[in-house]
Amino acid sequence: MTRRRSPPKSRHFRVVRLARGVHAAIARSTGFALCNSGIVDLGGATVVFDSMLTPMAAEDLSRVAARLTGRRPDWVVNSHWHGDHIWGNSIFAKAHVVSTRRTRGEIQRRSVAQWVECRREFPKELAALNGPEPSLPPRERPGLRGWLEGVLAMPSDHRIVPPDVTFTDELVLEGSRRSLHLISYGGGHSPSDVFGYLPDERIVFAGDLTMVGMHPSVSDGWTDRWIGILRRIEELRPEQVLPGHGVPGERRHLAIEIAYLRDLERIVGRAMRQGRRLRELRGTPVPSAYSDWTFSFMFPDNLTRVYRLARRAPARTRPAG
Repeated sequence: MTRRRSPPKSRHFRVVRLARGVHAAIARSTGFALCNSGIVDLGGATVVFDSMLTPMAAEDLSRVAARLTGRRPDWVVNSHWHGDHIWGNSIFAKAHVVSTRRTRGEIQRRSVAQWVECRREFPKELAALNGPEPSLPPRERPGLRGWLEGVLAMPSDHRIVPPDVTFTDELVLEGSRRSLHLISYGGGHSPSDVFGYLPDERIVFAGDLTMVGMHPSVSDGWTDRWIGILRRIEELRPEQVLPGHGVPGERRHLAIEIAYLRDLERIVGRAMRQGRRLRELRGTPVPSAYSDWTFSFMFPDNLTRVYRLARRAPARTRPAG
């Protein structure tokens, strides 16, 4: 009788099987991962898609990937430059880290400053969250607390590692079992976004181009470009979509993300026609369709970003109401 191996475990994430040789590491709200990662056995090579927020979570990710595929990761993909997707890079010293050329430039130009700012501001934010009157509803506090505590628990001499392999539009990582297509249609959520596509399994690793049950952040993005990217991903007709945050989803979650971005544009367009000030706009309640989504603190900042972009845009391209 053969004993079945128990699934690998981590305090930072749980492992979900998407297909044979393809797994997702889904961030736990109380852990220090924050973002989801993909683990792909190419056959002769192992790929990790996004290296998570902290080296502590990334160490578990490397260990789990080795257990699932029989080898430590050979490739680490950075979907975009934001710290919660790249600050685990330092753990994968023997792997190639790959991104678009633009993302590498953003990491080199902005990531250290983001790290310094987070380390400076997070103690105050954590104190407010743990205080007697936190502004967030109870169900949202564990996720934010894990984010704040994770960054503050990182070594003070943490080293930010930029990618050493770059591409522009598409790079295909080939193995004996499958190929992983790394594709960029430009920037939507960030100045440059990569998603991973497994054509045989029809699985997309979306990074932060898609979230499930959580407000995305538009503060570094453009809703119109983002929507265009999601439309193009829909044309690939994926059956499974691993979001950057939240539980594994399906193709329909691309349409839900588009609807959210469209709603931001409609709310802002209506407010501009009514002559409402930004301060008033920021007080807009979250639409009922998204009332149960977490990370609701992103919503006012998303409205702010869309408003400021619209103010700079020619009148004919401003959000419609």
